[in-house]
Amino acid sequence: MKKVSLLSILLFVLAVFAQGEVDWERRVVKAIGIGAPNPNAPNMAVKRAGAINAAKMYAVRDLMATVKGMYLSSEQTAENYMMTSDVVKTQVEGIARAFQMVGEPQYFEDGSVQVTVEMSIDGKLSDLMMKEETFGDTTPMGEEATYKLSDLAPSKPDVYTGLIIDCTGVELRPALSPKVFSRSGREVYGSANVNKDFAVQQGMMGYLKNIDFAKENARVTNNPFIVKAIEVKGTNKADIVISDEDAAKIEALANNLNFLRECRVIALIK
Repeated sequence: MKKVSLLSILLFVLAVFAQGEVDWERRVVKAIGIGAPNPNAPNMAVKRAGAINAAKMYAVRDLMATVKGMYLSSEQTAENYMMTSDVVKTQVEGIARAFQMVGEPQYFEDGSVQVTVEMSIDGKLSDLMMKEETFGDTTPMGEEATYKLSDLAPSKPDVYTGLIIDCTGVELRPALSPKVFSRSGREVYGSANVNKDFAVQQGMMGYLKNIDFAKENARVTNNPFIVKAIEVKGTNKADIVISDEDAAKIEALANNLNFLRECRVIALIK
């Protein structure tokens, strides 16, 4: 009987059960794939190449599994949306296969190889996943739909350059298309308030865990208006509820400023 090394067993377990993760701060899906070499390969170079290809295949599988677990909105998951159409599923697979490698492959003594890959949440994936959303502004922005510090107005007490919602006191779950409501149920922020290009290229809402980093982020800097969430709502707990008073202030500001249209909103999460 062929002897199986402990390392080989560990690699097999990792390959079967490894799961990717969504980094909402960097807005990427990250996955690790581990591939074993073909013992019948003629030389080490061919073995390594085969192991790398196998590792990439497992990584793509984990990217897909992780994308399926993402929340599109407070009532919709990516998996449910992908089940509505084989075309959508195929398109997501195509996007996942266009991943970016992170760092160099790691080689193990038994010839197995580990790779780390990433795919962006924004761009093609967001565009596909938000096809059914109704946007308030669909004017093409092209390359201009990006945040640049030079585009921001000088810091003045009455000129706000974005919105930060402190959600550290509630259990908010990140989503591609979240909404913000007043306590009385009025929708304050959602796809109807934004330009589609900004939503696709930058995301409807940024998610950060550090208030200082949030204040310095190009999405909202250099003078963000800050409010506090009082609760979350929806099946997926992806929508934010704020006080009626804060909602009224945001609506008044939005009448004169473009920060909602340009998705200049960050949720501060735990």
